[in-house]
Amino acid sequence: MAHVIAISAVTAKDPVRLEGGPVDLSGTVNLADCHEVIYSDEKIKIRYGNGYEHYTPLDTTVEAGTGIGPGPMTFRWVGRTKIAE
Repeated sequence: MAHVIAISAVTAKDPVRLEGGPVDLSGTVNLADCHEVIYSDEKIKIRYGNGYEHYTPLDTTVEAGTGIGPGPMTFRWVGRTKIAE
């Protein structure tokens, strides 16, 4: 079961686009499908393996290549932290 802590206008049911980071987390992702997610307007932190993948939002208002309105909110990978033992 997913554990999502939301402090944002983005809701857990909305897909987001993730750029960079692990291959399994790249592309369009539904945060509700992830094991544990903590997010705010400033960042997303997704539990993955024995750590957390960190993403920050990109300023995009039009989905790339379509020119027709906003697509999923896009976040870029900025790093990984390990879970303390």
